[in-house]
Amino acid sequence: MPTNNSTYTLLYIPLLSSETESAPDVLRKANFHTLQACYQKATQIAESTPPDLIIIDTDNYTQHKNQIIREFKNNKNTFRIPVLILSPLPDENNFPSCLNYDDIDFIIKPYHPQELIIRIQHQLLLQHALRRQNTKLKQTLEARDKLYSIIAHDLRTPISTIKMVNSSIENQIHKIKDPAIVKLFRIINETTEEAFNLLENLLRWTRNQSGKTKVYATTFNINIIIRQVISLFHTSASNKDITIHNHATEHITVYADEDMIKTVLRNLISNAIKFTYPGGQIDISATSLPKCILISVKDNGKGISKKDQKKLLKPNEYITTYGTRNEKGSGLGLTLSQDFIKLNKGKLWFSSQEGIGTTFFFTLSNPPTKS
Repeated sequence: MPTNNSTYTLLYIPLLSSETESAPDVLRKANFHTLQACYQKATQIAESTPPDLIIIDTDNYTQHKNQIIREFKNNKNTFRIPVLILSPLPDENNFPSCLNYDDIDFIIKPYHPQELIIRIQHQLLLQHALRRQNTKLKQTLEARDKLYSIIAHDLRTPISTIKMVNSSIENQIHKIKDPAIVKLFRIINETTEEAFNLLENLLRWTRNQSGKTKVYATTFNINIIIRQVISLFHTSASNKDITIHNHATEHITVYADEDMIKTVLRNLISNAIKFTYPGGQIDISATSLPKCILISVKDNGKGISKKDQKKLLKPNEYITTYGTRNEKGSGLGLTLSQDFIKLNKGKLWFSSQEGIGTTFFFTLSNPPTKS
């Protein structure tokens, strides 16, 4: 139990119709630093001088008890502060409504002064333990994200070198006469691209998780970006005899972070190629709507099972499925894409049917109007 009560600040709020206040004397004798506030000023004081514990002293005639608890628990500055309610046995209407919130405890009147002190110390000790655990958890997550970032950075250079070598071989592929060697090269090339894309997603995801991602929105032509990203997949699409149709031909400008949108398109097109059968096609469109720009990436591939559709865009769900040539994905790219679209004030969703194909849609903002 805490031994130095003077290091803790308590906010005492009397909501009494006629009873004589006794709790403040008990708290002062126990050497707690005690603030006292009426109902009207309680929230203001709790925001300006956050206490370690809020004590609400009530009776059966109290009218504002539930209201003030709602104010504390719905306020972003005070909702984490535990509340201890001193009350006669609550009636069946009031008792459950108070328990709808976290960190609420009761002491039933009449109580022994020592009971009050012990219960207060118990709440303070519990909050101290939770803060300590949260600090350790935060440090662990920060260490994990840093490790991921270091690993991704260290692997990025050698994989980039392999990509350059593959590109040089690709330009001379016609000189290789053995079909078996050509096939092996295709496998190496595709695997290298997948590993590189995974590292890029991992670097961006760890940066986003650590809160270091910033949106640098500019006005740009989305169709130019679509063409640039499509060009990156010429080899992988050709290797599966997949045709990419770019229907985004008009001059359509958007207001977003260009680098983030490139990442989103790269992930969506990569997934479309992965889950489209050889000889299939992918259609990419951009349409100007009154309130936004709608971009879609459509394939006629294997589609998504109904079971996976329910999980696909849910937080903390990472679905790993195999492509039409057993290409394996981490599910990280789609999660990252959804986060980036949200950061750019857009929305990402999909429509899919097994055996028919999948279409991913996302919206972006129109450029701001000039004043």
